[in-house]
Amino acid sequence: EANVSRKFTQAIAFVQDDDFLNGTGNNMPVGVLNAVNPSLITVTAETGQGASTIVAENIIKMWARMYSQGKNRAVWVANDDTFPQLATMALAVGTSGVPLWMPAGGLSGLPYQTLMGKPLLFTEKAQSVGTAGDIALIDFTQYIIGEKGGLQVATSLHFKFDYDQQSFRFVLRYDGQPTWASALTPLRGSSLSPFIVLSSTRT
Repeated sequence: EANVSRKFTQAIAFVQDDDFLNGTGNNMPVGVLNAVNPSLITVTAETGQGASTIVAENIIKMWARMYSQGKNRAVWVANDDTFPQLATMALAVGTSGVPLWMPAGGLSGLPYQTLMGKPLLFTEKAQSVGTAGDIALIDFTQYIIGEKGGLQVATSLHFKFDYDQQSFRFVLRYDGQPTWASALTPLRGSSLSPFIVLSSTRT
C-alpha cells in the first residue's frame, strides 16, 4: 500500500508539472509555455539560424524581454536535448568565436547549471529541441495555482472483496494560470513578460 501510494503521488506530481508548463486550458491548467498563455512572448530566431539550434543571440534576446523585476526571480527551463546546443554556443568576435557556456576546465569540469546567473533546470517536460518551449525563461511567481483539499487517498478491501483485491482511489482537484492578462507595454521599449520562449521557426 505504501509503495503504491508513493508511486501514484509521484505520477500525479509529474502530470501537474507538465500541465503547468504545457496545459491547453481545456479541462486543465493554462501552461506558461502554451500559446494560449496571453502574456507569452516568443523571441524570433536569428536570420539564417539553423533548424533545431540555439545560439547565444537567442539567450541574450530572451533575457532582454524579461520584465525588470522578474530578472531577480526568473529561472531557465530547458529540455535535456538542448544541452549540446548550449554547450557549443559561441559569440562571434571578428572572424572567430568565444565559447560562452563551457566551464573553465572545459569538458573536465562540471557543466554550468546557470545562464545569465539564473538557475537552469533541465526537464523532459519542456518541448524537444527546435520547438517553441524547448528553452524558456520563466518567473514562476507570476503563475498562480489553486488546489482544493490537497491529494486525497483512499483504499478499500470491500469494493473488490469477491476478487480478493484491494482498491485504491486518488483524487486531486487543481488548476493554474498566469496572473498576467497580456504582455507589458513599457513606457519605452519592447514588450516585456514573465514568460519568454524561443520561436520554433529556425531555418
